[in-house]
Amino acid sequence: MNALELVTAVIVAASPAPAEVLGKVQASYRQAGDIEARFTQTYVDKLRGKRREESGRMWAKKDGRLNWTYEKPAAKYFIFDGKAAYFYEPENAQVTVFERFQDSPLSSAVRFLWGQGDIGRLFDAKACQASCDAGSPGDLTVDLWPKTPIPTVDHILFAVEPKTGRVRVSVVFDPLGNRTEYRFTDLVFGAKIPDQKLEFEAPKGVSILRATSGSDANP
Repeated sequence: MNALELVTAVIVAASPAPAEVLGKVQASYRQAGDIEARFTQTYVDKLRGKRREESGRMWAKKDGRLNWTYEKPAAKYFIFDGKAAYFYEPENAQVTVFERFQDSPLSSAVRFLWGQGDIGRLFDAKACQASCDAGSPGDLTVDLWPKTPIPTVDHILFAVEPKTGRVRVSVVFDPLGNRTEYRFTDLVFGAKIPDQKLEFEAPKGVSILRATSGSDANP
């Protein structure tokens, strides 16, 4: 065993087990209450090698309701009010409605982006295999593999701040090898999010499309 292999072996041996990392995340978010944060979302097309970056703010209620607002490069809104989800694109004057969104596998996957929900019930925690340096130096990493297939998700990577158990980066890999990376900053646990923030009414004059619960949607 050479020096590099020895150092690698020591690091691996000292790293917490995947289930332990996941447990740390769950414990942290169990106490979190409502959460708000800023996010940067980067989509990487594996085949074409192209990247698309967007950024904005999110507000997540403990009960799963969500407001995911894109600010740059264009305004877009993804709002889940507890029953249906709405994706509003002002530039296209279009609203896509996802009815009974809470019953879809995608709903669970969305919540898990920042650590909410009973992750261990629907995902198996395994050692990180790719993009393990996505977070900051010293972050803990773990891969989450769906126990029941999710059409648009192959697996999810968490990069976790070791002291707090907060998810700093989440990377979603799709079945084709493309990935979408979410970086969270300015995290506020115990935020007081007004119910109005999680309500949506389609503006007059926009086109209304209705999609199935399992259809691909942002975030």
